[in-house]
Amino acid sequence: MAKRVLIALLIIGLLAAGYCAAQRYRVESRNRAVEIVIDWDEVTALAAATGQSPDSVLKHFKNAGATSVAIAEQTFKDAVAGGQITLQPNGEISIDQGCSQRILDYIEGLLPSRSILPRGDSDIPLQYLQQLPIGFPEDALAATRSEGLGVVARLINYPGATPKAIDFMMADAKRRGADVVIFQGDTVLGFKGAVEAAADAMRANELSFGRVEFSKQKGDERLADEVRDRVVIVHSITQAEMPALSETSIIDRFQKSVRERGVRMCYIRMYETAGENLLHDNAAYIAAIAESITKAGYVITTAHSLDEVEIPIWIKTLAALGVAAGVVLTISMVVETPGVMLYVLVFLNCAGLSLAGDTGRKLVALLSALTFPVLAALWSTRGAPEKPTAAPGVLWRAIGRLVGAIAIAACGGLLVVGLLSGRDFMLRIEQFMGVKLAHILPIIVLALLYAGAIAWNSDTWPKVKQRFYSAMKSMGANPVLIWQAAGMLAAVALVGLMVARSGNDSGLGVSGFELRFRSILDKILYVRPRTKEFLVGYPALLVGIAFALRGRREWAAPLVVVGSIGLISALNTFCHIHTPLELSLLRVLNGGIVGLIAGIVVYGLIKNLPGGDK
Repeated sequence: MAKRVLIALLIIGLLAAGYCAAQRYRVESRNRAVEIVIDWDEVTALAAATGQSPDSVLKHFKNAGATSVAIAEQTFKDAVAGGQITLQPNGEISIDQGCSQRILDYIEGLLPSRSILPRGDSDIPLQYLQQLPIGFPEDALAATRSEGLGVVARLINYPGATPKAIDFMMADAKRRGADVVIFQGDTVLGFKGAVEAAADAMRANELSFGRVEFSKQKGDERLADEVRDRVVIVHSITQAEMPALSETSIIDRFQKSVRERGVRMCYIRMYETAGENLLHDNAAYIAAIAESITKAGYVITTAHSLDEVEIPIWIKTLAALGVAAGVVLTISMVVETPGVMLYVLVFLNCAGLSLAGDTGRKLVALLSALTFPVLAALWSTRGAPEKPTAAPGVLWRAIGRLVGAIAIAACGGLLVVGLLSGRDFMLRIEQFMGVKLAHILPIIVLALLYAGAIAWNSDTWPKVKQRFYSAMKSMGANPVLIWQAAGMLAAVALVGLMVARSGNDSGLGVSGFELRFRSILDKILYVRPRTKEFLVGYPALLVGIAFALRGRREWAAPLVVVGSIGLISALNTFCHIHTPLELSLLRVLNGGIVGLIAGIVVYGLIKNLPGGDK
């Protein structure tokens, strides 16, 4: 009776999570506009190299698919280097008439009641003056407007920026036609101490924050948190990276950033920097990126910020109760009738945390990620015989159980989706908490349960304790054989590698061979399954289940523990809330199919391991 109630509550939680997923899918489906941005400085360099005017270069790039131009604010030092400002030997400053009004007005906006002309009356140190921004070049704005392209403002931070000065800079960017700001350098405007003022100015002037993924600009997390409804994710490849990448890899990289990570603004650097047909080659390169993105189902046009996913809080609470039901079901797989108080505590804690804001829901989502892979693995070997026995049709039965285990893990992922679906998570302002813990703790728990001989069937608490202690004592008394030690070391290394490469920014590099292999899988399957699922997790799990059904527990236990890597990875796929739901579903499906095929092959090779069935 209690199990039926728990399953009913789990189903209710899954239905609630399914509603959340549907609402999120609607928001994702409406957000298909992608903006292609080119850099004004590169446009002028290309114009000079080819003998074309900047207007002509912009026209070619617009026809290729570019929608806007990133124009950087000049600094006083830039203007001196460019000849618009001349420092006379006597200390006087002369400014070119074509931009003098703009420069003087800008410095007045940043430093009210202060002047740089005449220089003899100015108390602004030249060293400080050279760091100040002085607005956007007139020729850049004029050329961009004449070709009907949008303006992306590249504002720069400087020492001593006040809230009034920040507001002046934002207002000036808006007057010049900008709707999005991408900051120059390694800090956002207002860092450190006035980021909130920058957010206020951004809202007041109806500007969006172009947040460059992986850039690690100081202050960008705080600013994104302050302007959550005005964030557009930007992907760019640094000039230092460009020479090491092929054109094909760059095109794939931009398409994947749009398709898989919610990028809606592609900041494109020129690929060809030398040759006879620089303009044509770079235009073709931009056109190839645009075509790749449109083939993926997106529209090249002005980007817009993401809508909020409107979900009532009580729906998320129902999803949390589904997690609680999963926790109790997992415990009951080991211990019969664990007690009413445990039920009450788990359900009250999950419900309470779901009402405690994003942090509380992140904790419940982590609990789901820790629980459901364990539940799936235990279910997959439930009722396996204790001794070797003939098992007709064992492979088909094992396949059925593998599919069921993946489905159970995916249910845990769906509950995570129900708890965390929202604009902040889709934009990576908030993220799933405890990625590495969610990868390693289920494996440790399963290893203990199988080593303690309490994973196969449930029993009363006293009997479970007795069996666990007896198994541990027996294990400690037996000598460790060389092959067992080697196997344990290999398993530890495998788990360590998996954990090191998990997370939103693991910092562990990927080999060139693996990158090429991934690219091939992407082309064949559209969405690449995770390598650890189809090469390690699911083959090991399928073989482990088959051996368990044959009563070969000595082989089944370690294989199922290793195989849980696939279940953990499948659930973790849904924890990447910034990845569109349809891609997450396809990734899990592809991983299951390819992993199942690999598992059948592996089982055919090793099904006759020593200790045959009786």
